[in-house]
Amino acid sequence: MKSETRSAEAQVDSSSCWKRKAVDSLLSDPQEKRERLELSPQDVLTVKDVCDLIHYITLRRSHSVRRPSWFGVSDERVSRVNVMVLDGLTQSHFYRYFSVFRHLRNRYSARWTLAPSSGDPLTSDLLSAEVTVCDRAAETRVELPAAMRWHPVIRRFGLSTTGLTNFLLTQQEMIKQKYPVKGGQGCEGFMCTESDGGVTDSSPLFGLDCEMCLTCAGLEVTRVALVDSSGRCVLDELVKPPNPIIDYCTRFSGITRALLEPVSTRLADVQSRLLQLLPPDAVLVGHSLDGDLRALHLVHPHVVDTSLLYRQEFGRRFKLRHLAQVVLKREIQSEVRIGHDPCEDALAALHLAQYFIRKGPRKVVEDHLEDLWDLECPEDDDSDHVISSKRHSSPLRFGHALSRSGQSAVFLGGSVETSGSLSNQQCRRHRCSSDREVCERLQQMCVLYVGPLPSDATETLVHRLLKRCGHLRTVRLLHYTHEVHAEVVFVHLEGAQLALEHLNGLQINGCIIKARRPVHELCLDLDERLSERQNDPLNTRLIYVSNLSSKPHRHEDQLQTFRQFGAIQCVTSAAEHAGKRGRHAFIRFECADSAQAAVGVDLQIGNRKLSVCHALTPPHMTSWTRPVTTETSPDTSEQGEECDERLLERQMKKLDARVGKVFRALEENCLSVVILPGHRSDGVDHPGLCFIHIKQST
Repeated sequence: MKSETRSAEAQVDSSSCWKRKAVDSLLSDPQEKRERLELSPQDVLTVKDVCDLIHYITLRRSHSVRRPSWFGVSDERVSRVNVMVLDGLTQSHFYRYFSVFRHLRNRYSARWTLAPSSGDPLTSDLLSAEVTVCDRAAETRVELPAAMRWHPVIRRFGLSTTGLTNFLLTQQEMIKQKYPVKGGQGCEGFMCTESDGGVTDSSPLFGLDCEMCLTCAGLEVTRVALVDSSGRCVLDELVKPPNPIIDYCTRFSGITRALLEPVSTRLADVQSRLLQLLPPDAVLVGHSLDGDLRALHLVHPHVVDTSLLYRQEFGRRFKLRHLAQVVLKREIQSEVRIGHDPCEDALAALHLAQYFIRKGPRKVVEDHLEDLWDLECPEDDDSDHVISSKRHSSPLRFGHALSRSGQSAVFLGGSVETSGSLSNQQCRRHRCSSDREVCERLQQMCVLYVGPLPSDATETLVHRLLKRCGHLRTVRLLHYTHEVHAEVVFVHLEGAQLALEHLNGLQINGCIIKARRPVHELCLDLDERLSERQNDPLNTRLIYVSNLSSKPHRHEDQLQTFRQFGAIQCVTSAAEHAGKRGRHAFIRFECADSAQAAVGVDLQIGNRKLSVCHALTPPHMTSWTRPVTTETSPDTSEQGEECDERLLERQMKKLDARVGKVFRALEENCLSVVILPGHRSDGVDHPGLCFIHIKQST
């Protein structure tokens, strides 16, 4: 069994509106985020649905990937995607070991049944899946040659981006590039500039550059230069480090012992001068400015980094000297002169940024595709991944697109190495018995024995007696007992639960009816399992109502009665048949307190008494007793099965602990996806599960 993690920066049917509500609610208030989830019980995700979601989040800025119609979260709120694949597990494993999966139950606010894939490894499906782009993006790509279409600058900024504010580093980019940020690791004691956050396209630019030397504490600043937007040098100060200098780095810094000897200016003095010179809406410009700001012990939120404006593939960066020579036609950092001039470097970075902002990314790339990036741009480019205007999807594969956008899929998982752990082969062998056992266990939970009944009782009588509690799958009269009894199988576990609560003590023709569950080893811990189902976070706002009228107008009126307990989000009932409505329905409230209040009240509408209980069936499942066909598994000894069972339970617990550990390590606004891929073999489907949640600060 393996746990795999992938990290990186479809059309659906009419039920997709429920999916959209579900994902819309993933970013609600932390106290409400689990309470505000909507799912349609008929929704089944496919591997393609999951792929489309991952493609959109990771590639939306670089490839104009089509947005999945069921995904409704604001684009900017999701920073990245983390995918965990628990290989070899199915939906049955999750519900068989429901109590063990504590993190999966409680941390993830969306849960869908996942249709099993074709049999290839799921990670292979994810990376080899085709990326679907929107029509507008396809047309744009037809017009552009491949060298332009896949250029890292175009992928990052687009073709028509204008204005200073669109070229600022985002907070996520600053963190990724190791810039000092307020409250960030290693930034304790750093001084923050007095920025009010009101940056506009007309905000002033200031070029900044520092020279450093090596001390016993590391690199420390020895010279600071600041130029304003007109190119005037407003600050050029030598700074004496507080720690003994080991290497003056004269070749690069131009600093010597004699030059620093008479200097009395300290870092705090330079910080104060910078705070005085920079207005609240100032934008700092520099080349790999993160090192300069760290040396200055300074935090400033508005930065343009020229090394990231003129970007290359896979995070490589041009040297400032090369950019100035090619773009500005200017010679800086001359080898004839000893050391760099920070005023000259700051001015070069400023002019490079002003040039990029003025020209725009498309014009910059077109003008310097050959002399700077050393790429050719033929007039007729029929290279790979060109799309005809009549096509609506791209043959581009996700793995390739991810690589071209400078991102990567990182494998962070592996086998759970513990003594005596189950192998993946053992887990797959166990799946057959697990699915069969889960099916039997759930069937037993929906079975009741009802009696004693009158000697002339018929199946029709039993149907009439129990239909007010829920839909019946089968009824079988037992005449071989001392008195007549009936074995009844409900479609929903809720129906059996209501029958237990309301049927005992009912008298029919002198017979006092009792309803009881089977005496079976699978039912020994039934009360605990029912409690787990009732406390499932997906069911806290969901109730089950039975004995509704089948006439449409009365059916709707009865459902409206539940609005007295609170706002209703959705109602799911049996499909209409011959102009009649189903007698049973699931009602989802906006608030869990409303569901609790509805369960605690007996509702009498006319001569009809409605039966209500907490929902026990997960929203993504339509029934506990759906027939499951399992292939024949090899014979194993009873002792071996018991050993496998204990090992598998420990394995599930360890996998769940790993999921919880990874989730805790995720950054804020990371979309976390956990997949139990399921399995398909010999025409038999073992569905999986997909868990989705966007991590928020608590």
